[in-house]
Amino acid sequence: GLSNPFRGLLKLGSLERRGAMGIWKEFFCELSPLELRLFLDHEDRICVESYSLLRCESLALTHSDGRFELVFLGKKLYLRAPSRDEAEDWLDRIREALQKCRPQLEEEEWETLEYPEDCGEGQPIQSDSSALLQYSDVPGNSFDWTPAHEPELDAIKEAVLYVDVDKTWVPFIFSLSLETLKCFKVRNNDKILSNSYGIETIQDILPDTSLGGPAFFKVITSKAVLKLQAENAEEAASWRELVRGVLMSYLESAEEALTLGGSLDGHSQVILKNIVKENGFLLQYLVAIPMEKGLDSQSFICAGCSRQIGFSFAKPKLCAFSGLYYCDSCHRDEETVIPSRLIHNWDLTKRGVCQQALKFLTQIRNQPLIDLKLVNESLYDHVERMGRIRRSREQLKLLGDYLIMCRSGALKELSKRLDHRHYLLECPHKYSVADLRQIADGVFEAFLQSLLQFASHHVYNCDLCTQRGFICQICNSSDIIFPFEFDTTTRWVK
Repeated sequence: GLSNPFRGLLKLGSLERRGAMGIWKEFFCELSPLELRLFLDHEDRICVESYSLLRCESLALTHSDGRFELVFLGKKLYLRAPSRDEAEDWLDRIREALQKCRPQLEEEEWETLEYPEDCGEGQPIQSDSSALLQYSDVPGNSFDWTPAHEPELDAIKEAVLYVDVDKTWVPFIFSLSLETLKCFKVRNNDKILSNSYGIETIQDILPDTSLGGPAFFKVITSKAVLKLQAENAEEAASWRELVRGVLMSYLESAEEALTLGGSLDGHSQVILKNIVKENGFLLQYLVAIPMEKGLDSQSFICAGCSRQIGFSFAKPKLCAFSGLYYCDSCHRDEETVIPSRLIHNWDLTKRGVCQQALKFLTQIRNQPLIDLKLVNESLYDHVERMGRIRRSREQLKLLGDYLIMCRSGALKELSKRLDHRHYLLECPHKYSVADLRQIADGVFEAFLQSLLQFASHHVYNCDLCTQRGFICQICNSSDIIFPFEFDTTTRWVK
């Protein structure tokens, strides 16, 4: 007579979901005939998100490692199952649920189903004819879809799309590359750049049948929403697929850049996500030298406040950290060492950065995000100072092993001297932005030497630590030796 909470469920299990910064977090998931629910914990059953299958637009298996993608109305969901087979099983169950709850649609039409944003789930979608009556120029077959110009050299796709400008459909040539979505006007038989949207600014691309049919879609950027019409439904689907592919490639590149900066544990990921917030996209420039793209790639608009910049407007200022251009309000010529240039080129010059980058570097200044062994280990061999710093860091780690095991309280005193840099005792290759600044100023090496002197003095004079010393296993001399004595001791690892 007890109620069964699992009655009617199609599938349940654990899946990882990728957040806005590319960080994966595990959830317990339940798939019902009408809904996909995400729980923080299986036992407490605290539901944090739910997605109605009536609003599912597309689904696809994206990678062989179990990653797959679901697109709901205004929301993309990146999920990862433990294996490819498990991911395919989830997708099969979701397709079964979609076929039952929306039997009037064939599988290939799922992506075009969309409810207007101002309507509830139970209300019907506005018909094509009523949707078209809001526009002064009604889209139709009279439109000219033939581009009369050569495509851009870096274009993945280039075609004519009509844009909703004040309830009037205006033709533009759109060109998609791996870095930007450019919009051209045609004037006197010439292509003139009207606007440009960096891939990093694109938040989503969705079908929008409320505008009149499956050939309509919208691109949501950080600064605007573009309502577009393609020649037909297939062309619209092609644009959506390509833009999503480029966006996925960009997100993965940003994620790889963060991974190169250091393999963060779960706790560090949560801290980092809370620290950087809206500046998270700047993480990709932390260990990669930025490429200057030019003002035209930004459509002569400040990357910070959207103010017009250029020769005829406010003077553009280049940010040495991101390679983007800013106005004089967002870039006040404040200078700092650029971490990526120090890592790769041993360039200690201070350069001007924008306020956004300066804030970001201040937010993460004490976080050990840069693993030099992963990013550019050869720097130790080519720069004498970095070679000495590596040697000191390795000695400090070995000394830390002694102080951690000692019951005298020396570790507590060393922690005060570390100034919250406890990672110095854990990994000799991890650096923070504050460390790099001190290396450029020439004070980091002296800081390490003071730590070594304190720690080694304790080991030599502590009865507990000296008993953990060694004797040479070749000559069996009675002298006690320690692994951190690099000048007189050699370790042989079998």
